[in-house]
Amino acid sequence: MTGLNNMYETVELEIRDRLNQSKELINHIKALEVSDQSSDLFKIQKGLLFVSLYSSIEYTITNVVSRFLELIDTEQLKPLNFKKYLLCTVLDSKFNALIGSSKKTVWNKKKDFFDALFSSEAVSIDDSVFPTDGINISQQQIEDVWEIFHLAGNAFPDEINTWILKEIKEHRNAIAHGREKASSIGGRYTAATLNQRVSDVESLCFHIVSGFEAFTTSKGYLVSSAA
Repeated sequence: MTGLNNMYETVELEIRDRLNQSKELINHIKALEVSDQSSDLFKIQKGLLFVSLYSSIEYTITNVVSRFLELIDTEQLKPLNFKKYLLCTVLDSKFNALIGSSKKTVWNKKKDFFDALFSSEAVSIDDSVFPTDGINISQQQIEDVWEIFHLAGNAFPDEINTWILKEIKEHRNAIAHGREKASSIGGRYTAATLNQRVSDVESLCFHIVSGFEAFTTSKGYLVSSAA
């Protein structure tokens, strides 16, 4: 990677590390499928793969967003330099102050909000803000991120069926919260099917990274940008 793309290099390396854990696990699953398909360990590992895959997706979207916000904060831009939906994130603290205000303070908070919006001073951006409901990552949340940040193109790669994210999320939650055993979920899948899930998640993660890299390079977040 060169130029602005280097800004995401640390995040990308961490994503690769997480994906490599899933690849190591699927390779072990393939070996067990040949030698001992009936073992509980075989089924458990297949189920736990969904936990590993979900962690890669959540890490990718949350950390790429955080990195992007960190980067645009360094540009010391005024709020009105940003495209409209980005202001939801850029002025997050002002929105929260207004929403949480009492009848006694609401009008002052409204004035504070518009003072911030039309300020000629550079806005300080909180890179911990993630523009979703804070629940587990789903298709809707990734699509919301794409819309709020004004990213170009589709939120998902064309070759990916979006229902796999729901599948991964639901299986991960069922295991993590004790609703189902990893062996019960894992017993429903072949190694070949799970290998495809690993490939799909890798495509999704790097689609997200490349989307933000291109967006940063083109400065598509600025009102003067054609992106």
